[in-house]
Amino acid sequence: MKTVRRDALERADHIYTDSSSLYYHHGIYVGKAMVINPKNGEQKEIDDAVIHFFGPTKNSSKTQCQRCFHLPQNAGISITCLDCFLEGHSLYVYKYDVSYWKLRFKRSGTCSTWSSKPADEVIQTAFALHEKNSFGNYHFLFHNCEDFATYCKTGQAMSNQAAGVLFGFSLPGVIGYNVLKEMYFRN
Repeated sequence: MKTVRRDALERADHIYTDSSSLYYHHGIYVGKAMVINPKNGEQKEIDDAVIHFFGPTKNSSKTQCQRCFHLPQNAGISITCLDCFLEGHSLYVYKYDVSYWKLRFKRSGTCSTWSSKPADEVIQTAFALHEKNSFGNYHFLFHNCEDFATYCKTGQAMSNQAAGVLFGFSLPGVIGYNVLKEMYFRN
């Protein structure tokens, strides 16, 4: 995996960071965006915005970011600055249209065989999901940040890192993961 410089990012990039040794945190880089302070309604534009989806955090001791107004204890879809997304970790770009052969040798959660939608459509999807807060409840395995980002990019929610961890990164593993995910959402 090759880290990416901030100035190399393009709007609609699916980015991720190694937020722990076990998993990656994913989001959609959107560039310029308006952010609103939930404490007082103040609005301002930031130029390095990321839209991402996350569950409740256990670390509520962090203070509100002065650049993007992010409050770490808020769960759901948020627009934050790139610094809040990265939290001091490395930056990577998720790859699309990767051959199945290459996919087998990549770490799960870093790429997909699927094709990406055009950048404007990806951005529009991410903003619409944020505005309506309509992506549903977070679940670490079956409805997570990678599901959100791949949905914005392709129209299909898929967490390759969850599939790889649960079942291995192969066709039977992907099928097994999708069957289990379908069963989870039926209940």
